[in-house]
Amino acid sequence: MVHELLHVVGEALTHSVSDSLQMVPILFAVYLLMEFLEGRMGRVHRAAGTFRRFGPLIGAAVGCLPQCGFSAAAASLYGKGLITGGTLIAVFLSTSDEAIPVMLAGSAGWQQIAALLAAKVVIATAAGYLLQATVFRSEEAAADSGAHSHHHEHKGCGSSCCAKERFSSPILNLIWRAAVRTVQVALFVMLTVTAIEIALHLIGEDQLGKILLTGSPLQPLLTAAIGLIPGCAVSIILTELYIGGSLSFGAAVAGLATGAGVGYLVLVRECKDRRRVLRIIGLTYLCSAVPGLLLGLIGR
Repeated sequence: MVHELLHVVGEALTHSVSDSLQMVPILFAVYLLMEFLEGRMGRVHRAAGTFRRFGPLIGAAVGCLPQCGFSAAAASLYGKGLITGGTLIAVFLSTSDEAIPVMLAGSAGWQQIAALLAAKVVIATAAGYLLQATVFRSEEAAADSGAHSHHHEHKGCGSSCCAKERFSSPILNLIWRAAVRTVQVALFVMLTVTAIEIALHLIGEDQLGKILLTGSPLQPLLTAAIGLIPGCAVSIILTELYIGGSLSFGAAVAGLATGAGVGYLVLVRECKDRRRVLRIIGLTYLCSAVPGLLLGLIGR
């Protein structure tokens, strides 16, 4: 029993370290850019306003790449007010995490992979623009007036709270602050994902399959909820269940659309306003579960 538990912990640590290392280069580049832009936020927000109309479309396209580091980077950018909630949710919805590699390694054909990606990108783009024009419209107005930048400087975690000036060179200080923030987030993600993967292993894939009510039209509601669990383990399990026939197409889309990898963890870590965090997560769930249900009804 002890030997098996140690084996499970070892596997969970291996996976979580791998996930964390994969996102480190992207996070470091994002934090380096954010540190460079500190003090220039007014000009940055004015420039960002020009490209904001393309945010959800770009977010959906970038998110579908099989790399959860993009969802983590998007969460950090949202924490600084550099992207809107609509763009962030578009990235979350389109994030594929481990789904594509698992499908390529399994018995899935290119048609299945293309259909899944197309559904996620369309849902992500449509939801992003819809939310940007409605729920997050106030964010748009605040960003345009410059108040949004001020709000995030107080709500988020600026560079001053993460690391002190260590060097006489401004460039070295900038790199140091970005490195410290990257390490802090990576360690937080690694420890949390390890605990989640251990819990999922103890539950077991077979038990999870029973919970997901195979054949039920309500299956997308459950898969969308399970997809909210951070880490690549969930996307792997859902993809394997889909390939094996335990999940419908709509349920797979719903579960993998909420499966934003470690993006939720970085959002919690970077955004101190818990109501905003819960709103993002809740809207991501709704924008995954509802299309999943509709796809399930169409496919019946």
